[in-house]
Amino acid sequence: SFKSSKYAALGLITLYLLRQMKNRATKKRIQSIAAAKIDEVVKEREENIEWARKEAEKISDEERKKIEAMNFRELREALQSGEVTAESVMRVYYGLAVRAHEKTNCLTNIIKKSLDDARELDEKAKDPSYKKPRLFGIPISIKDAIEIEGQRCTWGLVQKINSIPKEDSYPVVKLRIDGMIPFCQTNVPTTCMSYACDNSIYGTTSCPYSSARSSGGSSGGEGALIGAHGSLIGMGSDIGGSIRIPSAYSGCCGFKPSATRFSTLQLPEPIPWRPICMPTEGPLAQDPHAIVEIMRSIWSDLFISNRDPLSVPIDFREDLFKEGKTYRIGFYTTDGYIDPLPGNQRVVREAVEMLRAKGHELIPFSMGDIVNETAKGIWGTVFADGGERSTEILKHEPLSPIMEPMRTYGSLYNITKKFIGRLLSRRGDETAADFFSLQSTKAKDIQTGINRIYASRKRLVQKMKDEKIDLILCPTTISPAMPHYLPNLMPFTAIIPTMFFNAMDFPAGVVTTGTWTEEDEAALVSYPEKGCVEKQIKNQCKNSVGLPLSVQIVAPAFRDEMVMRVMVDLFDAVKK
Repeated sequence: SFKSSKYAALGLITLYLLRQMKNRATKKRIQSIAAAKIDEVVKEREENIEWARKEAEKISDEERKKIEAMNFRELREALQSGEVTAESVMRVYYGLAVRAHEKTNCLTNIIKKSLDDARELDEKAKDPSYKKPRLFGIPISIKDAIEIEGQRCTWGLVQKINSIPKEDSYPVVKLRIDGMIPFCQTNVPTTCMSYACDNSIYGTTSCPYSSARSSGGSSGGEGALIGAHGSLIGMGSDIGGSIRIPSAYSGCCGFKPSATRFSTLQLPEPIPWRPICMPTEGPLAQDPHAIVEIMRSIWSDLFISNRDPLSVPIDFREDLFKEGKTYRIGFYTTDGYIDPLPGNQRVVREAVEMLRAKGHELIPFSMGDIVNETAKGIWGTVFADGGERSTEILKHEPLSPIMEPMRTYGSLYNITKKFIGRLLSRRGDETAADFFSLQSTKAKDIQTGINRIYASRKRLVQKMKDEKIDLILCPTTISPAMPHYLPNLMPFTAIIPTMFFNAMDFPAGVVTTGTWTEEDEAALVSYPEKGCVEKQIKNQCKNSVGLPLSVQIVAPAFRDEMVMRVMVDLFDAVKK
């Protein structure tokens, strides 16, 4: 009857309201507990930073200036010869890291044990029979999401604030064996699934060149620290550009290896992007010479594959990297998906001329619709659970205004996303429309997406073979460093220039080659606003003069050393 139906509806509404009240009360209680935890951890960080500042003062100005002036290769030689001690170097880099942190808020921790590790190495070196390992005494910074024994590994999540690994990640183990010393940890965005860099524990990390701009993500703390000269080299990780975007935004170099040459056993992901977009750890550095030495270390003695049978057993291939080796490189300034801003295209053209001068052969290369087809495949697969897992993770997580859009977006039903997609399609914004409308939890749709990606891999490999292309030179990002709030207000279509190569599982390196100029600023006027992303970057990334710009160098899987060869050649050309 109507009366009973009315009471039933009233009961359902009451039940819904009670559930909402319970959820709010639970969220309030959890966030109250979280606030106490955050205060404790932030206090611990500040105490460690103050300790590092005092330790840095215990070295003479003369020694400090000498060590600060050394690049990676010079420092390595000085440590090997005994010109400087590991303890002195560690104290100097405490000071540099603290200075960088004060500018960018890049640190989550100073590892106090690193000073004891340095002293221990110096003590061993007093024995005439002791053979110094290849990277003796060199400090290395580590992204918060990479495991270090006995140190917090939060992923920017309050719920993981007490997560303390019992072992090092495999690359960290190998680098320790070869003499490196992890000395600090660096900031990440909440869940590490954003290219902004902010979380509710440690706050927002800025680009070293502008406090109003993001350092990128998710290895944003690493990028900011290295870009601000607080570390010579560090370890990050990359699932859609998380090494390359921070390197580009903060003005340093970065390298995403072929994923299966590393181990993924220790890399849990908050959302199911694997195996479509393959994650991997990799280095960021002030110069690519340091990256080469790190990769020589990690890819030696089949160290990774002996611990992870899923990792390909290939050591560093000197034949592909050797001095004077030249390659045939295809280049483009736009992949035909979303056009980069004028300055981001300009630096590619400039890099072409510098690499030609180094003896490489550079020819124009068109991606056709390969990137567009791959993007459709990515959107149709990586959100296969409808965002359920990320929604659950963020349900009661305290989020800042910068990160709150992640929760809002994650709570959208697929039917709502498809409706948004239709609206965008009617406006002619097909790239953004595809992002929303192609997301699905249906097995048939997901299989279609997988098929698109594998077909694109086949097409790209064949096209490179047909045109005898060894590597690709292209933009890293579509803009210089963005304002902090912008990355989470746009669809992930904005990072396709990097994410595409995760889907291909191609190794990719980034070299900073220039800065945004007044001419680039003037050229923005004629940049076409084809869709919502283009409109946002055109209007929100104005006034970027002086911000770093970079290019991306890419090769087919397992040709990582070819990428590093070209990175080194380009970096040396830029210096000259």
